[in-house]
Amino acid sequence: MEEALLIREKSSKPILLFGPVPEGLILSAAKAGLTFTVGSTGYAQTLSAILSQNSLCADCHLKIDTGLNRSGIRWREDHDAMEEIRKIRSLPNLNFTGTYTHFACGEGTADWELSFTAQQFSRFQDACSAMQQAGLSLGIRHCCSTGGSLVHPEDLLDMMRLGMLPLGMSYSDESVCELGLIPALTWRSCIAQVETLKAGEAISYSCTFRTEHDMRIGIVICGYADGYHRIYSNKTFVLAGGRKVPVVGRIAMDYTMIDLTDAPDAEAGTEVILLGSDGKNTVSAQVVSELGQSVSGEVTCTISPRVPRIYRE
Repeated sequence: MEEALLIREKSSKPILLFGPVPEGLILSAAKAGLTFTVGSTGYAQTLSAILSQNSLCADCHLKIDTGLNRSGIRWREDHDAMEEIRKIRSLPNLNFTGTYTHFACGEGTADWELSFTAQQFSRFQDACSAMQQAGLSLGIRHCCSTGGSLVHPEDLLDMMRLGMLPLGMSYSDESVCELGLIPALTWRSCIAQVETLKAGEAISYSCTFRTEHDMRIGIVICGYADGYHRIYSNKTFVLAGGRKVPVVGRIAMDYTMIDLTDAPDAEAGTEVILLGSDGKNTVSAQVVSELGQSVSGEVTCTISPRVPRIYRE
């Protein structure tokens, strides 16, 4: 809702809400002309009742669960959900303009992943065919997010849900290179202070890193309160002074320590790139996510609001 309303201030185009809207915000969403996702009978009834009581109508997309098992009308080979769908589609004040599903492993290329996605797409086609035979319009049909769009172009149907791709990101660094993408986001900070430690000294909380030799340590103004997660501790690297340098010791709430052994020119005030490129070297969200046992979308989405955003044309 919050994101949708910010976008609505700048655009009159259709905006699809992917998740259910809390009851107290349904009227605000409807008045803003947002498109609702309907994925259950109960939610559809609540939405219809509130809209009817206030003499409002709203566009909706019907979500079909074909295997992700997260939300949507469950459709399986042994479970025909047409009775439930008819009930939902008969509710007043709901104008259905689309039908969609979401792949569980659309970016996957292993045999089992390709097979599972094919099964999900087949189930979605069956659901769409049944709806058409029942005289129900499908509106815009869509299945694919970024990964699915690239790996399964044959499944694109009427619309793609591209999240990472417009930001120059993809489901793998190989895909980024193949497509010639340039990540839109660069995350910068700077070194606040440089300390020289003797061999055998510990760095940061819990003493998880000890110096094997005399070492220059840069203290970077960024920590897990900024979204630079503690799980990256002793695993990832940043760019400082034109060099890749490792993160050492536990990442703290407001600070991250880096080894400046290979960046002799780095000093207090030197720019540090946490994500991005300095022209020669790159630290990507994909690499950081793998080191942190995560995904690239989590790396970028969890950069906290206290980190200033600077937008450039």
